[in-house]
Order: sequence, then structure tokens, then C-alpha cells
Amino acid sequence: MENTKVSKSPLDKKTLEHFRNILLAKRKSAEEQIRIASDNIYNRDSENDPDYLTVSDLEELGSGTERDSFNYQMMDRTRKYIQQIDDALERIDNGTYGICQATGRPISRARLEAVPHTRFSIYAKKKGLAEDE
Repeated sequence: MENTKVSKSPLDKKTLEHFRNILLAKRKSAEEQIRIASDNIYNRDSENDPDYLTVSDLEELGSGTERDSFNYQMMDRTRKYIQQIDDALERIDNGTYGICQATGRPISRARLEAVPHTRFSIYAKKKGLAEDE
């Protein structure tokens, strides 16, 4: 691992564009996951109009509530993930992408390929210097 702290991204423009494209694709996929979860909740709500519920519908309502809870939790986690992606895109724009926020040292390309929205190097994660991502 390189010991030099850096203030500007150690990555060239082509590499930064590569990561921008990865992040944008992941953002698009995450937005689609939110849309699907939202549609699942909306569709179940419109199907469960209290004026038209039958006894079998009422029996299913409990499991439907659990599915809704799961969908809401997934939507919340996905929104946080999208925020992490947006933060990474901002770091690309301001020239600090690829710099560990705990150590100030470059994050390895392998780490960025595995977790392109990361703010921390493997070193920082292993040493407990990084917040949870």
C-alpha cells in the first residue's frame, strides 16, 4: 500500500469515466428496485380495498403486511445506497474519488471495482478506521 496521502484523485480521466459509468448503471438499477417495491405496495393496497375484502382476503392481509414491511425496508436501504452512489459521483466531479476518507491514501482499483461507491480503503476497514458503509 502506498503511504503517501493525496488530495486529488490518483485516477486518470478515462478510469474516472469508467467508474462514473459503473456508478450510473448501479444507480439506475437501484432506482428500478425502488420502483418495483413501490409498485408492489401500491398494487397490494389497491387490491385490498376494504369495501371489497372477502374472508380469504383478510387471511392474506397479515402476510401482505409483512411483505409491505419488507418492501419499505428494502426501499429505505436502497435510497441510502443511492445516496452513497450520488456521493461517489460527487467525489468524481470534485476530484477526490479514490481517496480513502479515513487515511487520505489512494483506494486500490480492485477495491473500487468491488465497491465503486466506497469511501474507504481495505486497510481502513480492517483497522476499524472506517464508518460502516
